[in-house]
Amino acid sequence: MAVKIGHNHEKVYPAWQDEINEGFLICYDINLLFQGQESYSVKPCEVDIIDRYPGLGLMLEDVDKLESSIPFNITGLPLRVSEIVQSDHLGEDVINQYVFVLENGANLVIRHVFPPMTLGINVELVNVS
Repeated sequence: MAVKIGHNHEKVYPAWQDEINEGFLICYDINLLFQGQESYSVKPCEVDIIDRYPGLGLMLEDVDKLESSIPFNITGLPLRVSEIVQSDHLGEDVINQYVFVLENGANLVIRHVFPPMTLGINVELVNVS
């Protein structure tokens, strides 16, 4: 797997800074490229929830043309993905975080972050004891 990102910025406005986006590169779209030439786009979205405000989710779609063009550097790319974990990191009853468990012992985390309608991407090293 290789990763490309679009327009991005490392810091968010101080009013939006919290533990949800701390340490994450903030961007608006991410493309995941796999060895079999499959490409997927991840974008932030709103998900309708009955009788509530929309939740902040993730949209994943198969794409033929890549919108993102900036390589996201992860040591040792391309890497194999051993597991993908979807979760509701924001507690909104929708999927708003993907964790790609990589075979090198790192996790690639993509989540919907604040400010709304932006993504955060981060590589977290996992302590293997």
